[in-house]
Amino acid sequence: MSKSTILVVEDHRPLLMGIRDILETAGYSTFIASNGVEALEVMEQTLPDLIVADIMMPALDGYGLYERVRNHPDWSSIPVIFLTSKAEQEDILRSEALGVDGYITKPFDPNELLVMLRTLLAQQEEKLD
Repeated sequence: MSKSTILVVEDHRPLLMGIRDILETAGYSTFIASNGVEALEVMEQTLPDLIVADIMMPALDGYGLYERVRNHPDWSSIPVIFLTSKAEQEDILRSEALGVDGYITKPFDPNELLVMLRTLLAQQEEKLD
């Protein structure tokens, strides 16, 4: 199997680059975007295996991005992890109600992200088999 492709969507550039570095060091191929609109543009060119997205971003936030991904016939099965500073119970419950595949709050442990990523990618692969 070729290495998985991850789209990272984060408006804080140092954190965006840090997440990209963590994922690439772990062997993943990454694409980056600084907001939901850029993410959709990237996805028109390259289909990721999984998306890691912040919620609070300009132009199109994580909720809007998630909605657009789920409503696109070719993208609807792509797992989405929210990596966000929104740690309130109502934010977590809203995300769960939407069907988001994973929710990690900042500051985060890179190992937590990698374990969640591996689990979701393995589940995705099982669905395709």
